[in-house]
Amino acid sequence: MSLWKHPRWMAGLCTMAVLACAAAPAVFLTAVDAAMLGRRAAVKDAYVAPTPSGEDYYILRQLTARQQQESSITYSQVPEAGEPQGALKMYIGAQNSLESMMNGYQYRDTVDATFQQLTEKGVIAPEWASWASAWDTGSALYYSYNGYSYDLSVPYYATDSLGFVTLKRFALEQGALYTVFSLTMDSRTGVVTQLWVSAPQGGEQSPAVPDETSLRSFAELAGLENLGDWAVPENTPYAHALYSANGAALITATVSPYQYSGWADGTTVTSDRWFLSLSLQPCTAEELPTLVS
Repeated sequence: MSLWKHPRWMAGLCTMAVLACAAAPAVFLTAVDAAMLGRRAAVKDAYVAPTPSGEDYYILRQLTARQQQESSITYSQVPEAGEPQGALKMYIGAQNSLESMMNGYQYRDTVDATFQQLTEKGVIAPEWASWASAWDTGSALYYSYNGYSYDLSVPYYATDSLGFVTLKRFALEQGALYTVFSLTMDSRTGVVTQLWVSAPQGGEQSPAVPDETSLRSFAELAGLENLGDWAVPENTPYAHALYSANGAALITATVSPYQYSGWADGTTVTSDRWFLSLSLQPCTAEELPTLVS
């Protein structure tokens, strides 16, 4: 019997052949699955989720790079491939004196917004922000030894070679210049890494110190809450601190009295004040200091 003379039979056989070919992979995989389900095999570290580390976070990589470069300043004697001749491999820190910093009048709103955010998130008490951003210095000018005058109603700034920017506000205490605050942040992300604020010592009671909840909020603002293991370190000299072993990162806060001493019109000026210090820094478990019993 010629199939060409029976087109319906021919179409049916072709359809059956196509269906058989299409079903072959499914039949094979079903057979393999059935075989595998009947076996057991040991799996290393089963059900363990990936653990985040400091390398996963840009800001911690930046801080680690700064720490490493600060501790190893070297000149490149033999340039690497693609490196210009005589290249300088060196960390250049931000300047910290009024005379060496730049007028940052355009960053005053940035400073105010940063302190407002730190206050709203509960990182620092409102009085610290109030002392830091009390810009009502009028037309106060400071006349420096270099013959220039400096407007004290604006912040001043300097940037290091890794992109960390330090913003400062200066004021006069009985004619002597002192630092009201120093704020360091990453210029690319705006993450605050260090904060120092000075306040008048109006009484014996210490201004509010950031507690554990405040420090957790600070970690959250830095985008590091997902490290997941922030905890108060035990047996350390820090009264207020959080440590993450996963991130190898340490957050510390200190409020303490100090005596400012300056020089104005040929006389020494002293003033009893308080300071707040808040910082985020890389710190391995081996570097974490412990109390000596």
